[in-house]
Amino acid sequence: MMSKCDSHWNLSLNHIRSITFNIRSDSIHQCERVAMIEQILGASPNLSSLVIAWRDFRHCSRKYFNLKYVHLLLSGKYKNPKHYFDIRRLNELVPHLYTLETSDSVMMLNKNLIEFILNISHQFNQLVHLVLNKNCLNGSRDKKELKFRDRLIAASHDQIFHGYNMRFRFYGYDELRFWF
Repeated sequence: MMSKCDSHWNLSLNHIRSITFNIRSDSIHQCERVAMIEQILGASPNLSSLVIAWRDFRHCSRKYFNLKYVHLLLSGKYKNPKHYFDIRRLNELVPHLYTLETSDSVMMLNKNLIEFILNISHQFNQLVHLVLNKNCLNGSRDKKELKFRDRLIAASHDQIFHGYNMRFRFYGYDELRFWF
């Protein structure tokens, strides 16, 4: 059990560049999962790519300046994406994020998602690529996608296009990809 393990392990994982924490089991208590994750992340100074459940990552206590790519494993289906993850908290944990992806949930195509996308683009100045609903199996009708696209363009015109070029595209079902 991690809770009984001290940091005297002297763990060094300098060679690791990418890691996936896909801990689906609730048999490990959250505090133990977070302690294990922090131990491994702390011992991996060259880590630049991370796949992790937000439910665990949000409880980490350090900043990870070396991380450039984060794929958040989310859960649930909410009309308001603010219920998935806290943008400010993610920015505190990963201040130099270039690529952000989300999966294992369905962020509904609505005005709340538009506001959420704009907040992400403002919070992460260096963000280059954003993928929401990666590998999503929930499909909206083409009409809904067009309506969402038009609303996003209208909402972002004055907020996101100031000096930026933004492109976005639907892939598959409700997977959205943005390039800033």
